[in-house]
Amino acid sequence: AKSSKKKGKAKLSDAQRKEILQESLSSKPQLNLVVVGHVDAGKSTLMGHLLFLQGNVDQKLMHKYKTESQKLGKSSFAFAWVLDQTGEERDRGITMDIAHNHFATDKVLVNLLDAPGHKDFIPNMISGTTQADSAILVVCATNGEFEAGFDSGGQTREHAIL
Repeated sequence: AKSSKKKGKAKLSDAQRKEILQESLSSKPQLNLVVVGHVDAGKSTLMGHLLFLQGNVDQKLMHKYKTESQKLGKSSFAFAWVLDQTGEERDRGITMDIAHNHFATDKVLVNLLDAPGHKDFIPNMISGTTQADSAILVVCATNGEFEAGFDSGGQTREHAIL
């Protein structure tokens, strides 16, 4: 039988994760964290990868997302699909509504809010930020995209102000 251990960590079943979450809800302080930034800055990809590394997304599901995204010619979107669940979000390659997820650290339960970055969905982004205790502003460093995010009408600038 194959071992369910990877890099010294035992893989948790869904039932074990839910039990740990319930214990965490009652014993740990909660942090509502929103992730904002310009469209295509990599917010969902960054957070999906974090959730995977935290053990909140199993290998089998991640393999499914990688395979499906490659079939559609969008292999770089695999981690984003952890949070972008609707067919429309996946087809368009953008987050359209606030995606909710969570992970626990030793000291805090983090309620993760992944906000849309496209200007058409600013009202959804604002509703996510009103629920947050803190925020991460993701800035794309790619030449041209960085500047576009801060130009007049750029969403990085607007998200930073909001």
